[in-house]
Amino acid sequence: MSPPRYPWHQSPPEAIAFDMDGTLLNSGDFGVRAIRLAFEQMIALGDLPGLAQAPCDDLIRAQIGKPPHEFYRDLLAPGSQHLAAHLHSIAGANERTFLKQGTGKLFDGALDVLRDLRGRGLKLLLVSNCTQDYMDAVVETFLLDALLDFRSAVGRDPQRTKAGELGRGLAEVGATRAIMVGDRHHDGDAARANGAWFIGCSYGYGKPAEFAGADAMINDIRELTALL
Repeated sequence: MSPPRYPWHQSPPEAIAFDMDGTLLNSGDFGVRAIRLAFEQMIALGDLPGLAQAPCDDLIRAQIGKPPHEFYRDLLAPGSQHLAAHLHSIAGANERTFLKQGTGKLFDGALDVLRDLRGRGLKLLLVSNCTQDYMDAVVETFLLDALLDFRSAVGRDPQRTKAGELGRGLAEVGATRAIMVGDRHHDGDAARANGAWFIGCSYGYGKPAEFAGADAMINDIRELTALL
């Protein structure tokens, strides 16, 4: 049986854009722990009246990939949603602490994939719905700036969108043919809005329905190099 053919085999991409959490960064462990701890800290101080315990890990994990203004709001009961920004602030501090302690990890092989693609002359972009301080901490921890041609933390401004920032990044690096790699529907939506191909990551935090229309799927970030 001959290997599958993908649209980029006829017209090779000039750039590969990556989501961060659930695509390159395995935040389902340290990130969830940081958010659960933030809930526990606020509950202990009486800052979340009526809440006796933090949401379960699966519920927190299901939020990963959403813009921050949705992520934290959707974890709180309607009467407590005005506390979302405060919860986010505490969780973010916990995440940065865990990263400095070496708890956070990239998915196995992620750095090798980035190095390989850069060695092929491809432009590499990082476009995430996260906040700027979180992206800065991740990039600093794993020395990603040396491998990236563009990066944007969409969550730094509620008026920004992943589609818009992907478009801005592609224009900045001068690429017209690109692939977006990610694990949530926001990544597929951003790809389609910019005429890019979409490769879904089944190992991340998205549900199967979010990958409808994906040009290809990978079960491990290390599969990406052979797929291209």
